[in-house]
Amino acid sequence: MRRAKRVTTILLRSLALLLLVGQGTAQKETMAQATIPFEFWIAGNRLPAGDYWIEHIDSRAYILFRSADGRIVQNAYTLPLNDNPAKATEGQLVFRIQDGKRYLYGGWGPYGQSVLTVESVRPAPSGDSRVEVPIIYP
Repeated sequence: MRRAKRVTTILLRSLALLLLVGQGTAQKETMAQATIPFEFWIAGNRLPAGDYWIEHIDSRAYILFRSADGRIVQNAYTLPLNDNPAKATEGQLVFRIQDGKRYLYGGWGPYGQSVLTVESVRPAPSGDSRVEVPIIYP
């Protein structure tokens, strides 16, 4: 009986410790804001120019674009290129220009540099085929 009580106490304490540790290591949602002055495409979906909130949901691999008025919502999956975080003033979205259209290619923020999974098979845009838009992390 004493042994069962001791085992139960140890298990409950272990569970409480795991819950506390889990709360401390859970990733929080990170949001940024960007004004994108042109129509653009994310994975085959057209989004109009405007102000957008960009949310990293649960991890850096899943981001959500939401227009400032909340009427447009588009998700994107990314692959990390590195873990070097951008300074608060250096965050940016990178767009690839092809046939006059701008496609979201990737970006650089607090989790490092990432590329959209649908764009990962393409070389990084450069020169006249590249546009950068600053993002602000409040």
